[in-house]
Amino acid sequence: MASTMSAIEHKGWQIESRSYEADGNRWFPRALVSRLDGGRLGTHDVRALLSVTFDTAEDADDYAVRMAKTWIEDIDF
Repeated sequence: MASTMSAIEHKGWQIESRSYEADGNRWFPRALVSRLDGGRLGTHDVRALLSVTFDTAEDADDYAVRMAKTWIEDIDF
């Protein structure tokens, strides 16, 4: 089961939380970051290590958004 997707903008990128449920009610953080660059859509799937899980979709999504923001901050344009 997947969480409800919510999208936020960060430094020109769109972040969509896409955390998912597996392993008996554990939530795995996942986010999709995307941006239009010169008419081309660039996307990147940001996932946590499989050992990082949460009890709720909200907590997993919060973590996924923080991971995505860190990824955006760290990429080299």
